[in-house]
Amino acid sequence: MLGGIGAGKSYVARRLAALTGGTLVDADALAHQALDACAADGRLTEALGPGYVTAEGGANREALAQEVFSDPALLGRLEDLVHPLVFALMDDLIQNHGRGDGPAVLVLDVPLLIEVGLDPRCDVLWFVDVPEALRKERTGRRGLSWEETKLREQSQTPLEEKRERADWIIRNDVEDALLDQQIREALDAVGVRTPTGS
Repeated sequence: MLGGIGAGKSYVARRLAALTGGTLVDADALAHQALDACAADGRLTEALGPGYVTAEGGANREALAQEVFSDPALLGRLEDLVHPLVFALMDDLIQNHGRGDGPAVLVLDVPLLIEVGLDPRCDVLWFVDVPEALRKERTGRRGLSWEETKLREQSQTPLEEKRERADWIIRNDVEDALLDQQIREALDAVGVRTPTGS
């Protein structure tokens, strides 16, 4: 899944997995696990310095969010720490899928899919598209100002490039029935049929 922050990529990924009976791989969840592991064993403090670990020994996500996206060097050190761990976990899942293990559809919900180099491993890339006003509303509900959103996106592949790389565009400003119809059409285009009654 490709798209901007607040486009609803994760929501589309969940619906895709549900419609196909596929396996959903949530990179954010894997990153949270990896980050907490690095906080617990001292690697986070070693890489970024003090102040990013809670008293309980987990990652201080609030402190990270406030500082890393405005500091490219700090963001780079964080990515160098976490991305290889997440990539290794995902690589195992992709290899298992390639061997035919598990359901026929593997859905990668990866916010930085292109940036971490996973896009060539995907059979199909979808771009989740919504109007900017709706993205502003959604990110605002998540406690993210539009300025913070744009700052985060500056460290990512530009949206137009993501759109151009996509094999299919999914509009996510519609009712669920129309969203599911788009998903089925995109699946039909590559010969994947959804189970009857899904």
